[in-house]
Amino acid sequence: MMSVALLVGCDSSETVNNFTTNSENLPSTEIFVQGQHLLPNDLQTRAGLAWPYHNENEDWETARFSIRADGTLPGYIDQSSALYYGRSPGKDGQNRGRVYRLYPYGHYNDRDLDYYQRDKKTGSNIGLFRYVYDPTGMKTQLPLLEVPSVLNILADEKTDIENGTSRASLDAVNALMEKGEEYLNSHVLWYVVKEVGMRYGWHVNGIITDYEVPRYEFSADHVPDNVEVDIHQQEHTDWNEIKTSIHIRTDCESVSINIPLKYEDIVEQDDFAIRVFDFDYSEYTITHTITHDENGITIAITNIPAELIAKLKQNFGDGLTVEIHSYCTKSDFWEELAKSTVLKTGKPCTVNGQISSAFHDEVLPIYIKQP
Repeated sequence: MMSVALLVGCDSSETVNNFTTNSENLPSTEIFVQGQHLLPNDLQTRAGLAWPYHNENEDWETARFSIRADGTLPGYIDQSSALYYGRSPGKDGQNRGRVYRLYPYGHYNDRDLDYYQRDKKTGSNIGLFRYVYDPTGMKTQLPLLEVPSVLNILADEKTDIENGTSRASLDAVNALMEKGEEYLNSHVLWYVVKEVGMRYGWHVNGIITDYEVPRYEFSADHVPDNVEVDIHQQEHTDWNEIKTSIHIRTDCESVSINIPLKYEDIVEQDDFAIRVFDFDYSEYTITHTITHDENGITIAITNIPAELIAKLKQNFGDGLTVEIHSYCTKSDFWEELAKSTVLKTGKPCTVNGQISSAFHDEVLPIYIKQP
């Protein structure tokens, strides 16, 4: 599954280079941490947007766990709610399952819609946010903190059928329930964990298989102790996008990176020289500062807690993942991109990475500036 940013065309090249127009036709820098989309601090109160809910002081969120009624494993778009058994959390006061919110989720926007776009008729948020999809049902086990009883899910569906609030087949539900608690819990394959655009919007979907689903295990000892930086130029119709992926797997305190584009080639919807994005988790606030000036694009991530990095590696087999999506007018800026540099880290550590482009076969190691 590929993460796709919503891109829209501009009216003219004059608009592109006029950074004081605040034109809505221009793309804007985007930052994602663990798959969660961040807004810059000066835009946090932008009107008309609905944000995903999360527990400020805890590591979990409630989720709706549903079982695929027809027993098939769909693609990530074929998710019609009519094909699942399962209730929303809190409907009868029960906690029906929980997911970790700090898992390193991917991110995407469904049906090429903006992440935080609202339906014009209902006002509902129709974007999708974080997700993990695995048709083998292995990696989806890591973000699951508490899995509800499959037998209870089916019992609820049976009650709804008897009350006339479900059109599911009573015979089909009874046939599954006869398999028993132990069989059902060991034969369910949870294939997707996704956050949809609503409060308490986590959904976990699964199917009941005819084989026992094995447990996914990993060793934190095999996780690299490093900072890895990947810079890639992506090809799009209207704009040239640079995706900078930063994987922080060690106690580095901070890291800063420079992409030496010409200032006039940088595209930004809002005119700014410096913009700050904070990622809050429990007592920690990790600060992401993006600077656009004559030196190009400079990315600085500070206040990175060593305790958090260690926790992520131990629980999920990876560190903190940060993605920065930047935009420019030129399609041919390989020479500038090839000079991208990791400027410094707060503590000495192993740093590596690569630079690549959709327009070039060559893959270059990123330059590491020595202190």
